[in-house]
Amino acid sequence: MRPNILLIHPTIRPVGVDILKARAEITLAPDGGEDTLVEQLNASAADAIIVRVEAATRRMFAEAPALKVVGMHGVGTDAIDLEAATEHGIVVLNTPFVNFKSTSEHALALLMAVTKNIMSGDRAVRDGRFTEFRNSQLPMELEGRSLFVIGLGRIGSEMARKCQAAFGMRVMSYDPAYDEAAMAARGIERVSFEQGLAEADFVTVHVPLKVDTRGMMNAAAFARMKPGSVFVNASRGPVVVQSALIEALRSGHLLGAGLDVLDPEPVPADDPINAAPNLVLSPHYAGDTVAARARCSETIAGSVLEALAGGELAGVVNPDVLTRPNYRLGKALSQAGK
Repeated sequence: MRPNILLIHPTIRPVGVDILKARAEITLAPDGGEDTLVEQLNASAADAIIVRVEAATRRMFAEAPALKVVGMHGVGTDAIDLEAATEHGIVVLNTPFVNFKSTSEHALALLMAVTKNIMSGDRAVRDGRFTEFRNSQLPMELEGRSLFVIGLGRIGSEMARKCQAAFGMRVMSYDPAYDEAAMAARGIERVSFEQGLAEADFVTVHVPLKVDTRGMMNAAAFARMKPGSVFVNASRGPVVVQSALIEALRSGHLLGAGLDVLDPEPVPADDPINAAPNLVLSPHYAGDTVAARARCSETIAGSVLEALAGGELAGVVNPDVLTRPNYRLGKALSQAGK
């Protein structure tokens, strides 16, 4: 019997949809609203749902008894109520290996755009201020500078590697998950959060959004940063207290900043962040290259299908669910003799 899988418009890339259609019955929800998804999950008796930016909520898990698997088209799971998913016996899968290189490339691009005055230089040329801007707004060199990486997972590690290899940077990191020896093996100095902020020319954030990371870059953190330094965030918007960042930019304490993620998203037209000086923004698509999106769609489609078929579980975000008595997928597979 073919499983039922719910997708949400606009959905994953065609390569992933085609993989799913070959082995499952597909329903496409018209939007990602909670009411819509609860209705569609039950109408289709969906075994799994694949979300991208949409929330997967406690109510969805409680009111859709057939649901067994949530697939996250990407890495970040802050829009998924993981605690509720585990309580209701639902396994959550993500795709942790598909876009870390793309995201690190984008973080480096933001850093270079800020330090090289790319955006403001472009505007100056178009506005007829070619000579004035060239003589007054000199760019910064990256060679031999220092980088502080907050969060040394796949993206942070790749950002560190790129900056070491391309620019010979001194790289420091703060990540409780790695000890001094593990960092030293990568040529990275393990430092405290406060030391890294104080000593680095460039600070880049690559952490998941959790209780202990929400708002970690606040007024005190920006005040600790070296005067004239640059801040980059390609993780999640709420990691940063945006009002504090705006003040650090307006005061001139920071040379500039580059953000791929904001709070809220999308950004309202009248949000103060839009008027902050020396700031380069992009619309939360650091990991969304054409190739990365295709890999992501292909990977999550395959992972969800494999899970429903009783095969290997890849990218499990909430492993505690696997040993719970109410683990829905395990119960379903057992009843099917798999």
